Amino acid sequence: MRLPKGQIAEVRLKYPHMMPEDYATWTEYLGRNEGLLEEVWYDVHVGQAVKVPAGMPDWMSRVADGVSRKRIDVVARSGNVLRIIEVKNLVNMESLGQVLTYRTLFMNEYEVFGPVLAMVVGMTADLDIMETARDLGVVVVGLEGVTA
Repeated sequence: MRLPKGQIAEVRLKYPHMMPEDYATWTEYLGRNEGLLEEVWYDVHVGQAVKVPAGMPDWMSRVADGVSRKRIDVVARSGNVLRIIEVKNLVNMESLGQVLTYRTLFMNEYEVFGPVLAMVVGMTADLDIMETARDLGVVVVGLEGVTA
């Protein structure tokens, strides 16, 4: 599957399906990195949908597909590099696992023509995860720094 045409990476009042607590983090990141991202996609669905029992109406499968698949906060493109981005207030172990899973699912479902990086953007990042993130190739951005 191919990604449709993306959107301009710009500060907005709201980002599709992004959790309210993550708006400020993503807005701050975009403001500090103006022009870095050429194109973005929000709320990109990946993974398997919940199976609907046999005999249910067709619309039930469409609803299950729309609400039960995993959702990537942001896919961003810079040149031929795609970034799978999880946005959190605090970058922690959970967010590392999420973004690594999202990257794998994305690469299994979408046509990829260059590098695909896993990235987590947060206001702060837990110091204890930094070595693991580096070992696994996950880019961690702590906008206000790394905390012990």
